[in-house]
Amino acid sequence: MALPIGLAFVSGCLYYLGFVFFKDAAAVLPPLRATRPGAFAGSVVRNGRWLVGAALMGAGVVIQVVAAPRLPIPVLVTALLTGLAALVVLSLAVTGERPGGAEAAWLTAMAAGGLLVSWSSPAVPAEVPGVSLALLAVVSLGLPVLLFTVGDARPDGRHARPLTGIAYGVGAGVLVGFAELAFNLQARAGWGVDAFTGPLVPLFLVGVTLGLAQLQMALQRCRLLTVVFVATVVAKAFLVVGCGLLALPAPGPAFTTPWLLAAGLPLIVLSLVLIPTHEPTGPAHEPTRPSR
Repeated sequence: MALPIGLAFVSGCLYYLGFVFFKDAAAVLPPLRATRPGAFAGSVVRNGRWLVGAALMGAGVVIQVVAAPRLPIPVLVTALLTGLAALVVLSLAVTGERPGGAEAAWLTAMAAGGLLVSWSSPAVPAEVPGVSLALLAVVSLGLPVLLFTVGDARPDGRHARPLTGIAYGVGAGVLVGFAELAFNLQARAGWGVDAFTGPLVPLFLVGVTLGLAQLQMALQRCRLLTVVFVATVVAKAFLVVGCGLLALPAPGPAFTTPWLLAAGLPLIVLSLVLIPTHEPTGPAHEPTRPSR
């Protein structure tokens, strides 16, 4: 099991390295808007830094294809969350971002909550109920996109304090978490020819595309560390909870240790509420913002 765990950790590190290139690209890309998806797509595919980041993330996905079926969900999620240490190092070394003391404490608490949720050991459904999957897809894909699009259509206040990116991270985390749920269900079912005729692969592609698009737009306005950290923890919690929800119709418990779920979810929510939503005054933490 040591090799698959190592591969899962490496895949997470590749994701975070890809986000570093996305953040670098954000500084030179024109202002990206959810209300202009065509202009967004045209801008990023012509940017070499963004393409390098996308290639690194693609490599992470390929590695996870190998690792995911060989690991129980708790072990896989723990290995991926451990990779957050690489995100912290990269954000400090490459972007020079330094979170405040309160923000760092609550991000740490959120990661602890994510670990507790992962150790609740969700059941993985042998057969995915189509109606349940469809309902989960509508809510998981539709609501974050709707909220982000409506919010993005409102002009920013000229003198508004920059956001730390909590809302962006939560919305993108739900989208990426749903994509990871579809990916892991398919990985455990196998990657035969029929995998590409079912709903899971298309749902993965839609979820990960929308999630990465929201994260890229957020990286123009907020710091890398906070946005990606929040998105990662929310995504992994969504993966675990989603597995359990889809397994409810099957016999047996949806979670082996539900008390860990009951402890971890409130800790994540509490952390999200208490993390500062605006950057402190002064230039120390000022994020890159698109020009008007």
